Amino acid sequence: MKTALTVLIAAVVCVPAFSGDLKLESKTFTASEAFEAMKSLDGTWTGEANVVKEGQPKEEGTKSETSVTYNVIANDTSIVATYGEGTPTEMVSLFHQDGPDKLIHTHYCAAGNQPSMQFKPCSDPNTITFLFSGGTNMDVTKDGHAHDTTIRIVDENTIESISALWSGGKQYSTRYATMTRQK
Repeated sequence: MKTALTVLIAAVVCVPAFSGDLKLESKTFTASEAFEAMKSLDGTWTGEANVVKEGQPKEEGTKSETSVTYNVIANDTSIVATYGEGTPTEMVSLFHQDGPDKLIHTHYCAAGNQPSMQFKPCSDPNTITFLFSGGTNMDVTKDGHAHDTTIRIVDENTIESISALWSGGKQYSTRYATMTRQK
């Protein structure tokens, strides 16, 4: 059910936008454009996360403070995101392109696995969705891992993210976060 929900969210968020005369616009937000947009996230972001178990109402989720620092590295060819910096559960994600049409997200999890996701092109230049494409040090049918992630750039100082968390071969929770840029 949550797999379908995640795909539905990605489909709804990434449907082509309508112009004033209700004709479909043909512009697609590409991997290169998404990577350029992600570079604008450079800096530290803090806010609140809410982890909601499968079947649980969003208001009953477990809330916590969250932070991420994005750094553009390697001569502007990669972005490293550090989550919970300086804590025992510090994690990093790396984002890079593999040619102009692929944007890859590899998450180095405190659980000791490394799920990999690939950008899904869409029409919304403020929404960057990554869908699971594989991983290392994990059995996707058993181990807990981040499976799909969407980052929405609300404005230059606000981002939202939604991550599908899987275990036992299915989605068991969703992590929602809203963060603001620290100056």
